[in-house]
Amino acid sequence: MKVLDLEIRPAESDWKPEWQNLFRQTLLFGEQQKPLRKIPFSFHYVFECEDSESPHTAMCEDWELGTLFLNESARLGSDEAAAESVRRKFFGELCRNDKDTRFFMGTYFPYNTWLVLGVFWPPKENQQTLF
Repeated sequence: MKVLDLEIRPAESDWKPEWQNLFRQTLLFGEQQKPLRKIPFSFHYVFECEDSESPHTAMCEDWELGTLFLNESARLGSDEAAAESVRRKFFGELCRNDKDTRFFMGTYFPYNTWLVLGVFWPPKENQQTLF
């Protein structure tokens, strides 16, 4: 697999109304849930597989990427700067030439859309074959 790009696309700035209603619900002991911050971007990996003639694009639903974005946004004070920091970390650490970057993938039911659920980036030189 070869990673070509990390596309960062603008997303809705607010939660869907049905999700906003969930935040308003009272919990078992009377307090309300604290609304989660909505990430204003979606992240999409563009990559090539050995068995494909054209690149694939898959949205990333990895909670670690979302946490990285939120931490960088708080540290840098800007969502745009945080998005670029995520891109730099992705290509500077996870997708370097000395890494064998792999995606954990799953599908979104009922649409059968492939999503990246996690990323694994072991060093290339430490890999051994099983056979």
